[in-house]
Amino acid sequence: MAVIQRRALVVGLTALGAVPFGRAWANAPLEVLHGYTAGSVTGQVARFVAAVLASKGRPAPTLRAIPGDHGFAPVPPFLAGPAGGSRILVADTLTLMMNGVAQGKLPEVERLVPIAKVTNGYSTALITGAKSGLKSWADVVSAARARGLKLAGSGRLSAYGPALAWVAAAAPGVTDVDAPGNDRIFEAVLSGTTAIGVVTTDSIAAIMARGGETPTVLATFGAARSAAFPAVPTFAELTGDRQRDYTFSYSVFAPPGSAGSFVESIARDLAGPFPNDLVSSLGQLGARVAAGDAQLVRETMQRDLRVARSFL
Repeated sequence: MAVIQRRALVVGLTALGAVPFGRAWANAPLEVLHGYTAGSVTGQVARFVAAVLASKGRPAPTLRAIPGDHGFAPVPPFLAGPAGGSRILVADTLTLMMNGVAQGKLPEVERLVPIAKVTNGYSTALITGAKSGLKSWADVVSAARARGLKLAGSGRLSAYGPALAWVAAAAPGVTDVDAPGNDRIFEAVLSGTTAIGVVTTDSIAAIMARGGETPTVLATFGAARSAAFPAVPTFAELTGDRQRDYTFSYSVFAPPGSAGSFVESIARDLAGPFPNDLVSSLGQLGARVAAGDAQLVRETMQRDLRVARSFL
């Protein structure tokens, strides 16, 4: 892993030109880039952002998913494209920071211009299925040492990365299996392909609401117990390490060199309150929707940078 020199996270708004506020950009076609697939959590949040912007009278934005590279794939083409008011990026800042640190790409992340934060923190959980025979965290540790266990997740550089790393460190014998997206992780765990997996707590509630076979939640990774699973201990409780908690959230960015009027127009449209029907369209994910300004994005990025550096 490349050694990253500590440096201040310099992101800001660059005002270029003298375009009247909001008017030049309101009718311009807008492309919304995001990582992973259209059906992923990231894809759903990007679709929500596009719908909110359309509800403000803009032409319906075009969504462009760029899978690969643990969620970092859209960043290089986003930075390389034109700086005009035609593109925005929706990404979770933890993924940006982990890839920035691990791949020596922090300077690229620092070029992104923060516009707005659109969700509060999503938490993750460790799950298992009936076929594994596991009932508790103690079972996981014992089985991992005895025979080894496979752990499904979206990769160490994804938003699930801290949970994957901490589980493997606390239960020697656990091996990661790349299964990008909650649906694939659930499939792997419930089929018995892997014994355990890491998904968002909101996605568990959603799959339970569908009926049929459901996973068992062994632990959650938030700072406090999940309101959806109050009887399930946090990973910090199980390990006795209070530093073992984190969440991840989504923000919207403009390309470097974007006109201040463009950035401000998008920020204004994403300032909330959001239409109830659009929030409801996210299902369980909608519970985390919350508007935040560019300064909150910067603060979140700094926090996520500290999380990334704590285990990479």
